[in-house]
Amino acid sequence: MRTFSKLAHGAVGLFTSPLRTPVQCGGCGREKSGVRRMVAGPHVYFCESCIEQAAQQLTPRRPAADAVRCRFCSQPRARTDVTSVGKVVVCADCLGYMEVILAEAETSPRDT
Repeated sequence: MRTFSKLAHGAVGLFTSPLRTPVQCGGCGREKSGVRRMVAGPHVYFCESCIEQAAQQLTPRRPAADAVRCRFCSQPRARTDVTSVGKVVVCADCLGYMEVILAEAETSPRDT
């Protein structure tokens, strides 16, 4: 019985040890206990400081002088980031969202 208990304890350790590893920010390496908030993504975590830093790095980007406005999101985009279908201009981000919507619609059951 004692051997079974040791074996069971070892088996539980194999499955629970990954759960005991502390959650760390993928950007700065700080543990969850050392930050106010942590956002989980697929296979990565980011603390609020790293999110703020990333946002500040992207904020200074301004639309090009020859930017065109996407008809879907109304945001000015560089000409290299848009496409036209007929007379409608759509940015790559919105086109990506549309593709996801269509893919989800294909996999979900239709209401009859």
